[in-house]
Amino acid sequence: MGEIQPLIGRHELRLSFPQGATVRDLFASLSASYGDEFKTRVFSAPDSLRQSMLIFVDGENIKTCGGLAAALGNEIEVLMLHVVEGG
Repeated sequence: MGEIQPLIGRHELRLSFPQGATVRDLFASLSASYGDEFKTRVFSAPDSLRQSMLIFVDGENIKTCGGLAAALGNEIEVLMLHVVEGG
């Protein structure tokens, strides 16, 4: 959503990951596919999401369920929101 959607060219992606995959694995895959521009909009440093990024796995903010180590599981929905500030 927000400024991420133009980078990937769509509102929704369907990806497959092996059993035991994590949010970190998802972002590694997306970074490999969409390059440095994607990485710099999502991460402030390696393994550190920008404060403006809100990531939800099946409706739960990853900050409350393990951060980048949060498990992905089968048929889950990941929602990425880039919070825009200002007026």
